[in-house]
Amino acid sequence: MAENTAVAENTAVAEKKAFTTSLSEWSNTITGLIVNDYKACGMELDDYSKECAIEAMTSIFNLVKNDPKSDMGKLDTSNLTGIVKRCANLKLNASAYPRECYFQLRNVNVGKDPQTGRDIWQKQVEMGIEGNGYDSLLSNYGKNVKQVYPHWIVKEGDEYIPPKHKGLSVTEPEWEEKGLSSKAVRVVYPVMLTDGTVTYLSADRDSVKINLLAHVKQNMMNATFGICTDRYKATEKQKSEIKEKKNEVLNALRACKTVDEMLECEIAKPFISGAWLDTPESMIQRKMCNNAIRKYPKNYDPMARQAILEMDDIYKTAQAEIEENENSVEFIEADAEVVAAEPESNMPDFMKGE
Repeated sequence: MAENTAVAENTAVAEKKAFTTSLSEWSNTITGLIVNDYKACGMELDDYSKECAIEAMTSIFNLVKNDPKSDMGKLDTSNLTGIVKRCANLKLNASAYPRECYFQLRNVNVGKDPQTGRDIWQKQVEMGIEGNGYDSLLSNYGKNVKQVYPHWIVKEGDEYIPPKHKGLSVTEPEWEEKGLSSKAVRVVYPVMLTDGTVTYLSADRDSVKINLLAHVKQNMMNATFGICTDRYKATEKQKSEIKEKKNEVLNALRACKTVDEMLECEIAKPFISGAWLDTPESMIQRKMCNNAIRKYPKNYDPMARQAILEMDDIYKTAQAEIEENENSVEFIEADAEVVAAEPESNMPDFMKGE
C-alpha cells in the first residue's frame, strides 16, 4: 500500500513538473513573439502588458488541457499568438476578479484537403471582454477619464430616468431597482472626468440587434446552403443564388422587433454561435457594455487600436464582406499597425502542429 502511494505521489509530481515546463515554454515563446512585434513597431511592451500576456497564456493552456479533444500542438498558432497579443495590447488581465476577459475553443473550417476533398477543421481560441474588462478599457484609454464607477445594469421593471440636457447643464440619471426581472434592458457607466464632471455612458438592449446581425453576416461568409461545395469555386449563377439565400436570412433577422426574437429566428439559428444561444442574457449584457463604451473617445496606441478593431463586430463584418468580394482589396485604417504573423518555420518544434 505504501509503495503504491509513493508511486502515485511521484507520478503526480512528474505530471505537475511536465505541466509547468510546457506552460513555461509556451508562455516564454508567445511572449517573446509579442515583444518582437512591439519592437518592430518601435514600441516597448510594458511590464503589466507582459503580465496580461502570461495570464492569458496560462488561462488558454488550462482551457486546452481540460478539453479532452484538444491539444496545444494542434492549435492555430497564429490565432493563439494574436489572442494573447490582444490581451497584452488592451491590458486585459485574465486572472483579475471579476474577470476582464474570457476564452473559449471553437472548431473552424480552414479549407479542404486537396487529396480527399474533405473539410479540414481546426481548433481556434476565441476571446471576449466581460465584467471589469470594459471598465479597464475606459480607465486605461478613455480620454480625460479619472475614474470609472461600477456600471448599472437596469432590468426590466426597474424605474430609470435618463439624463436631461438644458443648455450646457445635464441632470443626473435616476435608477430604482425593483427586482422584478433578470432581463437587462440597459447598462449605464458613470464616469468621472479629470475636470471633476461626471458623464454617463449607456446602451440599451435594442442596440444589440446590430451586433447580432453583424455576427450572423460574418458566420455566413463561407456558407453555400448546399448550392455548391466551395464558394470559391461557385459559378456566377451559384454566387447569385447564395447571395439570395444570405439576404433571406438577413431580412428575416431585420424583420424581428427585438434581439430576443432574432435569437429565436429558425432560419438564422444555424449561423448563431453557441455563446449567443446557450447564454443569451450574458452575451446581450456584454454587447450592451461594449456598445456603451464604444461611443466614448479613446486614446489608443496603435497596437491597442488594431486590437479593439479586430474585436469589433461591425469591423469584422466589413472585413468579411471585403474578403468575400473577390474584386476588392482589404482596407485597413492608415494609422492602425498591422503586424505579420510569425512564420511557422521560425517557431520551436513544440509549437508546430503534428
